[in-house]
Amino acid sequence: MPVSRSCGPPARSVADSKVPLPGGTGAGLTVRLARRVRNVAIWAIAFFVASVPVALVSGGPGEGSGGNLLAMLCWLAGFAAAVWAFVLAFRHWDELPLGTRWLASSPLLVVLFLIALSMLVTAI
Repeated sequence: MPVSRSCGPPARSVADSKVPLPGGTGAGLTVRLARRVRNVAIWAIAFFVASVPVALVSGGPGEGSGGNLLAMLCWLAGFAAAVWAFVLAFRHWDELPLGTRWLASSPLLVVLFLIALSMLVTAI
């Protein structure tokens, strides 16, 4: 039986452990992932904010105009981006910094809170 004469630790494959390999490859992945989650969450907030002036300028809810459709499309795009940011953050929750976790979950939490509040107000 041959004897290994190497001085370093035994070689391991990436699939064998969840511990990041030396050299900072895991840190670079976390930074890129956090940046991606932040970008998607910021786009969600931007779409939500963009839908408000369009809805205000287009008139009341009784008027059928193209502005209401545009506001609804902006809101739906913001909702899709909020869900996407939350799913990305939830998949990698342990690797992300706390601020990125809150940024990714806040658009969806605010929208769901407002939907629940509007349902309670209309039920009363």
